[in-house]
Formats: sequence, C-alpha cells, structure tokens
Amino acid sequence: MARPRRFTDDQVLDAARDLLADPAITRPGIAAISTASGVPTGSIYVRFASRDELLARLWLRSIRRFQAGLVEALAGPDPLLAAAVYLPRYCRDHPTEARAMKMFHRDELLGVGPDDLRAAITTVNDDLDAALRDAVVAEFDTADDRGMAIAIAAVKAIPYGLVRDFIARASPIPDWVDGVVATASAAVVREFGHAQIR
Repeated sequence: MARPRRFTDDQVLDAARDLLADPAITRPGIAAISTASGVPTGSIYVRFASRDELLARLWLRSIRRFQAGLVEALAGPDPLLAAAVYLPRYCRDHPTEARAMKMFHRDELLGVGPDDLRAAITTVNDDLDAALRDAVVAEFDTADDRGMAIAIAAVKAIPYGLVRDFIARASPIPDWVDGVVATASAAVVREFGHAQIR
C-alpha cells in the first residue's frame, strides 16, 4: 500500500511563490524551495521532474488566478476600463503572484514538462482572448485588428507599463497608479470608441 503524501503540490508551489518576495530572486532554486516548504528535495523531484517543470506549473497557476478576475471584469459594465484598473489592483494585492507571472514568457515554456502541462500552457490565454474580443465588440462594435490593438493598449500596455518596475523590484504598487491607469485607459477608449472606430 502506497504511503500517503505528507505534502501537496500547492504547498510546494506556494513556497516557491513566496520566495519571490525577495527582489534578488527571479526563479527560485529547488534547495531554497525545499527549505521554505519543509519538503525534502527528493520528494519534490518525485512530483516535479525538474525545477523548470515546477516553475512552469507555478507560472501557469499564477496566470490562471490572475486571468479569472480579469475575465470577470471584462464581462461586466465598462469592461475595458474595469479590466485596466483590475491589473494594478490585483498585482498590489498579490505581489508574489505578480512576480511569478513575470518569471517567463509563455513561449519559453512550450517545451517544458509533460504533454498535459504543455497543452495547458498553449491554451492558457484562450478564455481571456475570447473575453477581450467580446468586450471589444461591445465597446467598438467590431473586433478588427485596429480595435483589438487599441483595447490591448488600454487594458494591458498602459497598466502593465506602470506596474512592471514595481513588480520587478518587489516594491509595493502605490495607490496613485490606479488613478493614472483609469485616466489614461479611459482617454484611449473614449478617443477610439464607437464614434471613432466607425
């Protein structure tokens, strides 16, 4: 009879994530994760074939948690502005999750780990892309390339441009960022909304 596991995957992933509170750490090592989690390195390697797989699963989990709220914002009223201000608020409330999302670009991970992991990474943005497209249709009447590019500027480029240095330094994101994002993103949407896109 197999011995019951004395730790969970999330326990290990949480420890790896929490190590990112240190600005000097960008991709935690297995020894540090073992120490932080209290899980022996051998036991970690039984569950995760490599450090790359472990960190890829942390990245994927972090992206999914972030995107769940972003998709919800895109489904509500004033979706593009709601999504824009969601980004700095989420990153402020979940600073180590935000740093975990910065560990990799998705394309770096497409060759990491088993088939199920690679498939999940390949499709991780599908629901968000569909929600954004629906929001763009609601705002601009069409989801052509120009409308999508404008929406991405409002929802991603502006807010992320303002928070990325704070995330990289593991510094708190000031409250004023929310107001700047709301003002700038709203101006973009107003300028290129229904009347301008047609």
